[in-house]
Amino acid sequence: MKKVILDTNCLIIYVLGLINPSLIEKHKKTSLYDETDFTLMQGLIKSPDNLLILPNIWTEVDNLLNRHLNGNNKYYYIETVKKIMEQNVEKYLESKIAANDTNMYDIGITDTLILKEALSCELLITADSDLSDRANGWNVKVFDFKKYKNDKIKPKYLKYT
Repeated sequence: MKKVILDTNCLIIYVLGLINPSLIEKHKKTSLYDETDFTLMQGLIKSPDNLLILPNIWTEVDNLLNRHLNGNNKYYYIETVKKIMEQNVEKYLESKIAANDTNMYDIGITDTLILKEALSCELLITADSDLSDRANGWNVKVFDFKKYKNDKIKPKYLKYT
């Protein structure tokens, strides 16, 4: 079965949602999102064993969450991440793959590697419009959370006759 790959912000939403969905709106990287978005993401993923996560993504997620959570949330963070890591597929791609790709100039190492791996995945879930646009250009199936949120808040224009 083909896997679902998440970018860093989407994995943060997923992890925080598993810990406590109310944390999603409180984190500076995910404050645009809420419990409804987490529920939607769960439906797109279906199960943690459908996930493919690059070590680069785990490193970015850990840098953004581990030091900023405390008390019970820190404990639940560690336990949740360990459980996801046991269930998902983790694939290592050498950084030189990104270094030899011109996309790295615009979207960086991690997103270039995500883009490369997304070619073999069923779905890329991202909150990064640049990554989404590039993936669409490569005919990768993408769910762009930022576009989804923007479409939900667009004003409804009245038709004038």
